[in-house]
Amino acid sequence: MPVTRVSHLPFILFVLALGACVGSFLNVVVWRLPRGQSIVSPPSHCPACGTRLAWRDNIPIVGWIILRGRCRYCAGPISPRYPIVEAITASLFAVYYVAMFVYQQGPCPILRPLHIASDWPMYGLYMTLLAALLACSLIDAELFIIPIEIPWLVGGVALLVHSLVDSPTTPGALLASPPVGAMSAGCGLGLVLSIVLLRRGVLEQSFADGAPLLEIEKKQLQELARNQAATSASQPQADVPMMDFTPAQIRREMRKEMLFLIPPLLLGGVCLLLWWSLPPVARVWNGVMGYPWLSGLLGSLWGGLVGGFAIWLTRILGSFAFGREAMGMGDVHLMFGIGAVIGAFGSVIVYFLAPFFGLLFALHKLFFRRGRELPYGPFLSMASAVVMLFYCRIYTYLHPQLSELAMLLRAHWGI
Repeated sequence: MPVTRVSHLPFILFVLALGACVGSFLNVVVWRLPRGQSIVSPPSHCPACGTRLAWRDNIPIVGWIILRGRCRYCAGPISPRYPIVEAITASLFAVYYVAMFVYQQGPCPILRPLHIASDWPMYGLYMTLLAALLACSLIDAELFIIPIEIPWLVGGVALLVHSLVDSPTTPGALLASPPVGAMSAGCGLGLVLSIVLLRRGVLEQSFADGAPLLEIEKKQLQELARNQAATSASQPQADVPMMDFTPAQIRREMRKEMLFLIPPLLLGGVCLLLWWSLPPVARVWNGVMGYPWLSGLLGSLWGGLVGGFAIWLTRILGSFAFGREAMGMGDVHLMFGIGAVIGAFGSVIVYFLAPFFGLLFALHKLFFRRGRELPYGPFLSMASAVVMLFYCRIYTYLHPQLSELAMLLRAHWGI
């Protein structure tokens, strides 16, 4: 019996409450994680007086309203950012629930409609990504960094969920075809090899002594230097570091990253070539790829690899062209997590859609002469949120063209 819209109300109320609680946790993550603090201890406390908050003060949204935005113990102000993040997270959880299970938007319902009873793992995975995107966006917008722990946690959860729940009838499944699975397995092994070689010192870490200074960091250091110059001459003054990289040094560091990418690309190509040129190998591999858990795992991994490589290639080529760091490595890690959740096709759409979200903001900064640098994480996040919500419509619109391209590839290359 199909679920009516009225029956969704208890679930909507539940995800609203769940989203508010997740938003409360995101507030902790956003403040503590980039500052190297534990997200577990100490428990929530007033930022002004340090007094541990009571449970009733920690109720998402409601606690801040009851306290009227001030600490119960010292009357110090509590930033409205806390309830705003909680309300946004709660609203997103509810909106995506309604979109997926009432209006059947998001993951394409291939053979059956989306249903909360059977598709809650996919909904949970999408909400995990959405919460991570919100946290990364807030951190990146403030500090111009993306803690890699967040996207790699999302990537790990995505690999696990897709390996456990993906099937030919699962909406949002990322089941890989045998050739894609071969490339994914080869690239994954190559990535592990590159990490091992990096840890053993065979490959060099790019920007091992620190990344190039951002414009905002240069301004902060210049302001610090001016403040020190204004102090009394009798007081000792600390040297203000102003390390920066020349265009030649930037390009040299990019060569190190290109060397890191060689093993994944090489092994991915070798595995595809083995499948293509050796029929016995192809038959065995095709049989192995019949297991949905392996196909889902490799499909999710392929999505992460394609998403991360697209941004990484842009970073390398842009840095070579302009002689300055074109994009941070945090964006590469973020796109890996995004691709592992929504797949290779979705990550490619995110890659091409994100610049449109950043264009107006970039023009605003240039017009008001507020610098040229901008955090790219929020725009990748906004594009990902749109793709997650309208993935099925985007796929349906582009599928005929992609099918024609696939037919041409099969006709000319046998893939």
